[in-house]
Amino acid sequence: MYRICKANKGTILVCLACNHTERVQDFNGDIGNQRTLAAHAMLKHVHAEHSRETHVRAMAMERQSTPR
Repeated sequence: MYRICKANKGTILVCLACNHTERVQDFNGDIGNQRTLAAHAMLKHVHAEHSRETHVRAMAMERQSTPR
């Protein structure tokens, strides 16, 4: 997924799987909440670029948490 970081220039969403970032301030507040728009863009990135590895990672975590 992603991490939310505060920086001098505002809030940045950072992908946990790569170095992709979305800056909240880069989104137009006139068409919606800037943080929501940035989060949507980050989720689109994660799905487009990492959906297979995210699914595999989730399945591995599920197997580890299942009692034997």
